[in-house]
Amino acid sequence: MTVRPFVAADFDHIVRRWHETNLASYRYVAEQQRHTLADARRFFRDHVLTTCRIWVAEIEATPAGMIALETPWIRHLAVFPEHQRGGLGTALLHVAQAASPHELRLFTFQRNHGARAFYERHGFTTVAFGVSPEPEAEPDVEYRWEA
Repeated sequence: MTVRPFVAADFDHIVRRWHETNLASYRYVAEQQRHTLADARRFFRDHVLTTCRIWVAEIEATPAGMIALETPWIRHLAVFPEHQRGGLGTALLHVAQAASPHELRLFTFQRNHGARAFYERHGFTTVAFGVSPEPEAEPDVEYRWEA
């Protein structure tokens, strides 16, 4: 496994797999289920690429996950389903910690129990519980990691 910076040639593959992962991970969020691949492409191009540094985790030269960091905020962390629970999330998190060595912050849905357990295992603590903005309006939790 390797982790490297995102390059323009990654766009189609990463966005397609990120979108598929979001659909599988957030079955309980109606707004996520309404998003099309075209919506994901537009959001990634207009928001993620313009505000975040992105790294790609690869297994045998094939992208297997990604992390997008708008320091100190982790905006997106996705390990594609067939590669979950194999250390990729931890490797991506370590890249984010190296890029933002004093603090990381993020939001995740309260019902995202797997992600919550992952972040808590890696030393993130709860800052606040709330509700994500419209159109999702899903109960969420803010986490913070400090070196």
